[in-house]
Amino acid sequence: MRRLGLWWLWGLLGWTACDLVAPAQFTPEYVVESYQIANEPLQPVWLSRTLAIDGIYRVDSLAVRGAQVRVLLLDAQGQPEEAYDFEELTDVAGCYVPALAYRNVYVQPLRTYRLEARMPDGALLTAETLVPDTFRIVGANLDSVRYQSEVRLELRVTRSFYPGRQAVYILTTEALEPTEANLTPIGRALYEDSTFTLEELRVSGSPILNEANYTEQPDGTLLLRLPWLAIVFYGPTRVTLSALDNNLYDLIRTQSVQQGGSTLSPGEIPPVLEHVRGGRGVFGSYARVQYTVVITR
Repeated sequence: MRRLGLWWLWGLLGWTACDLVAPAQFTPEYVVESYQIANEPLQPVWLSRTLAIDGIYRVDSLAVRGAQVRVLLLDAQGQPEEAYDFEELTDVAGCYVPALAYRNVYVQPLRTYRLEARMPDGALLTAETLVPDTFRIVGANLDSVRYQSEVRLELRVTRSFYPGRQAVYILTTEALEPTEANLTPIGRALYEDSTFTLEELRVSGSPILNEANYTEQPDGTLLLRLPWLAIVFYGPTRVTLSALDNNLYDLIRTQSVQQGGSTLSPGEIPPVLEHVRGGRGVFGSYARVQYTVVITR
C-alpha cells in the first residue's frame, strides 16, 4: 500500500532527531503519519520511530508493530461519539487500516477526529484534527491546452470554510503518463541536471496559498490559474487543490522555514509545529477537488 503521498509535504517522511544543537543522547520517539480526507473513507495510519541523525533508514526496523490503534469521532463537547478500530496490515510494516466493519466510514467535514495509538510498550500517542469543509469546482475553461500557450487552465471553485481563520490551500499536479518521452523542457532540465527520478517528478506541489493568491469573482467564487512551472510532463495531468486543516498548515509552514524558506538567522528559526501528544509527526486532514487536463506539445 502506498502512502497518500503527501506529495506536497516536502521531506515530511522519515523524521530524524536533529536540532540546532546536537543532543547529548539520542532517545527514539514515536512518529505518526496520517491524512484524513473530507467526504472520503478513513485513511491509513502509519506508525514508526525516529532515527538518529547518523542512522541508516530502514522501513522495517523503524516501523511500529503490534500497536492498538483507533480513531474517534468527537461531539461538540469533545467527547467520543463513535469509535473506529484499526488493524495492522501483515504485509506492510507499520501500516494500520480501518477494521473491515469501518472501511465504508466516510470522514465528515467540519468534525473533529482523535487518534489514539497505544504502543507495545504501553506508551500512548494521541492527536486531533478538525476537518476542513468541502468545496467544489463550478467551472473550467478547457480540458486540453498547449504547453506554454498564452491561455492557461482556469478553474473556478467555491470557497472552503475553516473555523477561526481564512482557508489555506496547496496546489498539486500529478502526471498520469510520467515517461521520459513526455518530459517538458522544465521537466527534462530537472531530470538531467539532478538526481530526481521520473517517479519523484511525477507529482509537484506549490507552497501554501491563501485566498489572496486567487482572483475573487463577483459571485464569491475563486478563480485559479495553473502556472506553467507546475507542469513537468506532457499528457493527462491531474490537478488537485487541497484545503488544509491547522495541523497540516502549521507543519508545512514551519517546516518550510526550517528548510530555508525565510530570511531568519539560525537562532531565530522556530521549531516545527507538530500537534501530537506522546510523539511526533502529523495526524491531519484536508478537503480536495480534482480536475484532469491534457497538456499537449
